[in-house]
Amino acid sequence: MAITSTFVYFAEHGVNKLMDSPFDALWWGIVTLTSVGYGDTYPVTPEGRLAAMVLMLLGIGLFAGITGSITSYFVGQGRANDGRTLAEELRALADLRSDGALTAEEFEVAKAKALRPD
Repeated sequence: MAITSTFVYFAEHGVNKLMDSPFDALWWGIVTLTSVGYGDTYPVTPEGRLAAMVLMLLGIGLFAGITGSITSYFVGQGRANDGRTLAEELRALADLRSDGALTAEEFEVAKAKALRPD
């Protein structure tokens, strides 16, 4: 954001009255990165608009990554499997079944429980 804001300031300074100071460019960068897009400040030069496109894509990617990480954490918290992956848990159940420790019916119940997050 700082790099694209600096680039936009140099591209727009003297051409765009909305970008008279570095603070104006920084304000634009924060608003654009967070996808708020007030529209009070915007680039008018081709270079500034290119920087805006790059910053918009980076903002979308940043917030998508943060959202995905948080979601992954909460989904992982719902599983009480001693840190095993689903595949490892299913393999362990299959091994117990083949060893005779689980009946076919018990295996199906345990498998259904493993596949359904609590």
